[in-house]
Amino acid sequence: MIQLGQILFILSVLVILHEFGHYITARMFKVRVEKFYLFMDAGFALLKKKIGDTEWGIGWLPIGGYVKLAGMVDESMDMEQMKQEPQPWEFRSKPAWQRLIIMLGGIIVNILLAWFLYTVVYTTYGQKYVSTDKIQENGLSFGETGLNAGFKNGDKILSVDGVHQERFNRMVLDALLGDNIEIERNGQKQTIVLSDENKAKILAKEGRDFVGARNLISQVVIDSVASVKNKPSVLMAGDKLQMLNNKSFVYFDEFTDELKNHKGKTVPVTVLRKGAPVTVLLAVDKKGDAGFGDSIFLTESMDMADSSVNQIVPGSEADKAKLQENDVILGFNNRVYENFFDFKSELSQSANKDITLNILRGTQRMALPAHVGKNGKLGFILKPNNQPSYEIVNKLNVAEAFPEAVKESWQLLIYNVKQFKLILRPKTEAYKHVKSPVGIARALPDTWNWEFIWNFTALFSIGLAFMNLLPIPGLDGGHALFTIAEMITGKTLSEKAMGHVQTAGMIILLSLMVLTFGKDIYQLIADKLL
Repeated sequence: MIQLGQILFILSVLVILHEFGHYITARMFKVRVEKFYLFMDAGFALLKKKIGDTEWGIGWLPIGGYVKLAGMVDESMDMEQMKQEPQPWEFRSKPAWQRLIIMLGGIIVNILLAWFLYTVVYTTYGQKYVSTDKIQENGLSFGETGLNAGFKNGDKILSVDGVHQERFNRMVLDALLGDNIEIERNGQKQTIVLSDENKAKILAKEGRDFVGARNLISQVVIDSVASVKNKPSVLMAGDKLQMLNNKSFVYFDEFTDELKNHKGKTVPVTVLRKGAPVTVLLAVDKKGDAGFGDSIFLTESMDMADSSVNQIVPGSEADKAKLQENDVILGFNNRVYENFFDFKSELSQSANKDITLNILRGTQRMALPAHVGKNGKLGFILKPNNQPSYEIVNKLNVAEAFPEAVKESWQLLIYNVKQFKLILRPKTEAYKHVKSPVGIARALPDTWNWEFIWNFTALFSIGLAFMNLLPIPGLDGGHALFTIAEMITGKTLSEKAMGHVQTAGMIILLSLMVLTFGKDIYQLIADKLL
């Protein structure tokens, strides 16, 4: 429900302000606005009220919104009005330059909104990003699709198409959108060329997670294990990997790389289980895989004494218990836990029960009465104090934040263009990963975080501006294109032709919406049933 609430809130903000851009420019040029709707009112509206010449309302279908301008062929396909003599207050009676501004009003507001939100975020929370140089000081770790594309664990990415990217998330995106990736391997520079087929496999299986920071094997713990073909695994939840075939490793990816040297064999693996070393025989398949990521799932291992509260979910049970950032969690019900995995496992057994949370605040030990949620959680996030941080946080004042907000918006617009070009390359199969609001909502966090919401709203606002710039009939860009053509040639499409063009555009848009919504709804149902 929180994910649904977030996407509805974000869509409402974006749609209202986008349509307000059309509304305010139309009113500025004295064009009558007959309707202003949040969401579509196909058949009926949830709420509506007429104030002056404008009917304000909320539709039942949350896929956008619209303003209906007098004297314009739009989504309503109201052709009867167009048969009458043009009136001074109608859209069609205005000069082409005024009509162009009205058409671009929503896009302009989207861009201004992104500038405003990023300025507020940068001055309030800070400009945050993961440093490419910091995260790959010891090289990077790659998933199966990355390794198959030619990368090796420990590689460092120097540049993509000749450009070094200081932000890690952008560097990953550049790698998927670019062609020539320069890497450093064992001190030597090499170039990897990602084919469209490689990109299709990466997008299908791992996406942006095909590359990440190298994890120390000492900081990895087995979170859960699923049986395969009714055969129980020799590994157990809570196990910490130590040695493989009597070899020890620094990084977890070194462990998985070593597995590939024992394809089709059974090898001894030593784990730390409940504080004691245990050796088990682990089966490795013909591909050199033992099930990590498929049937054996990992999580970060954190010592409770060396970790502290990093974030508290507003309104959560932890928030109600007055837990604070930087508190050290010792345990609950007067039981002290050494690692977070054991604490989390035991806490899940106390779902919907009252407990006493034992913490250390500064140098003072405290006991906080708390209630565990139905999901077996309290609603806080821990951070390991002894783990290196890859994040850069720049606290900016308004004079510094605004130009950075403009720069960020421009960069996002460029990335939208690059991603659109990738979608148009069939071999990448990127078109399969276009998401509707249903798919986007499923990807949102299940906790309400204002910093994330405002960042995402700004990002989505630039995406909405780009989408509406596309010269597709039915979108703002389509209307703007015809208006610009009219300004250049001095000729206009007939109302009949405009009706046909608008109909064709609506068919295209509705078809795309049906495909993306259908795909995401099917996936939602499949995930629940399978």
